[in-house]
Amino acid sequence: MYSLTELTQEIEREECGNLVDTSLFRIVRFLPHKYMGHGADAVAYMAGKDLGKYLNLSSVEDVLDFCKNNGIGIGEVVSESPLQIRVDECITCSGLPEVGYPLCYFEGGFLSGCLENILNKSVDLKEIKCAGLGDDFCMFEMIQR
Repeated sequence: MYSLTELTQEIEREECGNLVDTSLFRIVRFLPHKYMGHGADAVAYMAGKDLGKYLNLSSVEDVLDFCKNNGIGIGEVVSESPLQIRVDECITCSGLPEVGYPLCYFEGGFLSGCLENILNKSVDLKEIKCAGLGDDFCMFEMIQR
C-alpha cells in the first residue's frame, strides 16, 4: 500500500489538473457503503483524521484556508466553548437530499486530525448538522472527554 507521503506528493497533470469533480469524489466516498454499510463511515473518518494530522497545519485559520482552497468547503468557527465549526458548500453533502443521518465523516475526521496537531491533544468531532439531516450546512462540535 502507498504511504500518505506518496499519495499526497505533488503530481503534475498538465490537462486534468489536481482538482477532482465533486461527483467523482462522492462516488469514491459512498461506494464502500455497498460493501461495508455504515462501517465505511468509520474508515472515512479515520482516513480524514490521518490526512489532517499528516498536513500538520499550524492554526485553525490555516485549516479553514486549506479547506476552501482545496474545495472541501467553506468553514468558520462559530463557537469556542464548545468548539463548533460550520462548513458551507461541503464537498460530501452539499445539495444532497435528507437521508436521516449525517454524511460528512471524512470532513469530521479531517478537522479532528488538524485540531489534534494544533491543540496538542486528542480530539474528536461529531457532526450535528448536515444535508443528510435536512440542514443547509454542516456543523461539527468537539466531543468533550
